[in-house]
Amino acid sequence: MRYNILKVFFITWVALWIGFFARELFVKKNINDYRALLSRTLEGKHAYVTGDKLYEFLVYCESKMPENSTYKITGLEEGDLESRRAVYYLYPRLRSADPDFVIDAKGYTLRRVK
Repeated sequence: MRYNILKVFFITWVALWIGFFARELFVKKNINDYRALLSRTLEGKHAYVTGDKLYEFLVYCESKMPENSTYKITGLEEGDLESRRAVYYLYPRLRSADPDFVIDAKGYTLRRVK
């Protein structure tokens, strides 16, 4: 009797797990994202999640700015996810009200403040 109850619970648990997994992939259409991420390198995955153009621009900014410099980002809203990702990728460079560089994320330009 106990064995049958455990068997029913296990079968139910497996069925629910498969259902949630299938729902995530096919109903929410996340399978295309997973397929794209499986074929990319780590840097390619960062670019896919951030956006290819913005990521390339942030890598360019990172290469042109010294590590101890400060910057200000224009063209991105303060609380946007892209703004937070930009801060993450540009670390250890810090945001500042009195920056060394101004980054225009809309026009994809980097300008040194004199």
